[in-house]
Order: sequence, then C-alpha cells, then structure tokens
Amino acid sequence: MRPGVGVGFPYYSYYYGWVEKDATKRAGNNVRDKERVFQAAEALTAEGAPVTVTNVRERAGCSNATATKYLREWRDTKAAENEARRALPELPTAVSALAERGLEALWGAAVEVARAEHEAAAAASDEALTAVVGEADALAARVDEADAELAQLRAALESAREHARSAEEERSTAEKARADAATEKARMEGEVAAARQALDGVRDELVQERATAAAAERARSDAEAARAQAEGAAVGLRESLADVRSALEAARGDVAQAHRDRATADAARAAAEASVARLEGELSASRDALGSARKQTADAEQARIAAIAGQAQAEGTAAGLREALKALEAVAPTPEPSKS
Repeated sequence: MRPGVGVGFPYYSYYYGWVEKDATKRAGNNVRDKERVFQAAEALTAEGAPVTVTNVRERAGCSNATATKYLREWRDTKAAENEARRALPELPTAVSALAERGLEALWGAAVEVARAEHEAAAAASDEALTAVVGEADALAARVDEADAELAQLRAALESAREHARSAEEERSTAEKARADAATEKARMEGEVAAARQALDGVRDELVQERATAAAAERARSDAEAARAQAEGAAVGLRESLADVRSALEAARGDVAQAHRDRATADAARAAAEASVARLEGELSASRDALGSARKQTADAEQARIAAIAGQAQAEGTAAGLREALKALEAVAPTPEPSKS
C-alpha cells in the first residue's frame, strides 16, 4: 500500500485528483485538444462505436499522441466516476440492528477483506495501467514519427516522380533534338554532295569552255594568218596587175610601131588581153578568198568573244559554288567515323 493512500473510494479520489492535477499541468494551452478528445469519446460512446485511439483521432482531428494522452485521461475519469457509483453505501437500518446484536464486527471484517482484495486488484490495475500508458505513449510517439516519416517519404516520392517526369521530358527532348540533328546532318550532307557534284559539273563545263575558247583562239589565229596570206596574195596580184597594165600601156604606146607588124601586134595584144583576163580572174578569186578570210576572221572573233564570256560566266558560277560549298562545309558537322 502506498503511503498516505487509503483504501476504497478515498484511494480513487486521491488518484483521480493526482491524475487531473498532472494532466492540467502538462496540458497548458492544449485545453481545447482535451475538450475535443473528450467530446469525441462521449460521441463514440453514445453511438455505441468502439472508443479507440484511431476513432478518437479521426473524430477529434488531432495527432495520435494527443488522442492517446487525453483518451487515457477520459478513461481514468470514467473509471473514477464508475468507482464512485460503486462505493460502499451507508449501513442499512436492518444491518445496524444486527450490528447491535453482535454482527457489526462480522460486517467490518467482511468490509476489510473486500477492501483489501479491492486494493490489491487496484494496485495490480494501477501497475498494469502504468505499463499500458507507457506503451501507449511510446506507440503514439512511434505513430507520430511514422506519420512524419511517411509524409517525408511521400514528399520524397513526389519529388522523385517529378524528377523522373522532368528526366523523361528532357530525355524525350534530347531524343527529338538528336533526331532533328541527324536529319539536318543528312540533309546538309546531301546538299554538300549535290554542291560537290554541281561543282564538278561546273569544272567540267569550265574545262570545255576553256577548250572551246582555245579552239576559238586557234581558229582566230588561223583566220588572221589566212587573212594576212590573202592580203599578201592580193598585194602580189595588185602588183602583177599594175605590171600588166604598164605592159598594156607600153603595148598601146607601141601600137603605132606594132601596126608595122600587125600580125605580131595582134598576137601580142591577144596575148596581153589573155594575160589581163587571167590576172583579173586571179584578182577576183583573190578578192573572194580575201572576203571569205575576213568572214572567217569575224566569225572567229565572235566565237572568241562568246567563249570569253562563257568562260567568265562559268568562272563566276564556279566561284559562287565554291563559296556555297565552303559555307555548307563550315555549317555541316564533321561526319563521325563509323564504328565496326
């Protein structure tokens, strides 16, 4: 038996007062939590529902530790109230009469035995209650810690999911960018190949134009030589014609003398006229050759001018294609060597 603690109802009154005083001291500003827990427990009792920590916590909207703490106090209060209702009543009149006959001692002994048994049961219940209260507090603390840890885990899980979604979006973006880069690389490689092919074609055309220009230049040189030759022949013919004309004039001057020998003169004149006709024919042919040579020279000059213009145009086109190729090669990524 504890010092200063009686038996029966006085013990429970003392215990209840100690519990209430300790609860009031520790509650402080949590009186409203206590009221909500008490109201929730009373409501569950009225509804016939189990008065458990979980039900009280959900009904009162508080933590497991608060529900465990004030539910234990509510149960202590209810136990004290029930114990007060079960307290030993006053001795009935009939019993008093029996006591006068010598039964009061028997009643007192029975009461002492009952109180002793009740005190032993109360002590055992108090120890069990203390153990249960400690376990309940520990469990409540563990539940609160578990709730906090669960909240942290949920936050971490949500963060991980968000990171996973972000990583997936970044991966999809990177895949799309890689595909676009590969497509752009293939397109640019095709353009580079086409530009190189076009440049090769322009180079071939340039070679052909240069060959054509060279041929035109040779034709012009040949035409110049032919014209010079024709002009030389024409000069020779002119000189021959002048000599013939001089001879004709001399022959005409000597016609008087030739009259003396008409036959000879006639023959000489016929010969001279034949020579003149021949020389005039040769002169006409030389003139025709000179005209043809001049025409060939003009055609060769036009061909040379056209060849020079074509060569300039081809060289300009080639320069533009070279600049385009350089730009494409500067923009196009260097193709990576294939891995075998």
